[in-house]
Amino acid sequence: MLLAQSEIFIAAPPEEVWALISDLEKGPEWSAVTLQCEITSEGPLGVGCTYRAVSKFMASKITTEHEILEWAPPHRIVSKVIKGAESTFTQTCEPQGEGTGLTMSNEFSIPAGLPGLVADKLAAQVTDTLAQELARIREVVGGSSRAGVREEGVDPLRGGK
Repeated sequence: MLLAQSEIFIAAPPEEVWALISDLEKGPEWSAVTLQCEITSEGPLGVGCTYRAVSKFMASKITTEHEILEWAPPHRIVSKVIKGAESTFTQTCEPQGEGTGLTMSNEFSIPAGLPGLVADKLAAQVTDTLAQELARIREVVGGSSRAGVREEGVDPLRGGK
């Protein structure tokens, strides 16, 4: 499994950031890759809720189905792909002074036999995509006047660069 992770400071309280990232169907407003997101289960959002996402990947569109594994408003969402490439996506909002530190990570598998250099490049690309998404979230929430994006690293064994 590879881990891609990035974080950003947003000059808004965690509740405002949470309001955007927890509205899954608004994902295309800030995601660099999600074209469409649709809730597929009944009931309120939370643990066990499922959704379908249509995303762009290179020159293709892919459809994945996800299940929410953790739901802790206004701090943490963890979802796992249940149909599609193996991946777990985590978003964490932490109070930081007068704003929020938002961290996004994606732990994902790669096809067996893929050369290490290619895997490293793919992980770096995913980290860059996360950084783009964080910047878009900050822009949508309206806290773009303060500190920037900080990449946390990519490591096939969950460590730093």
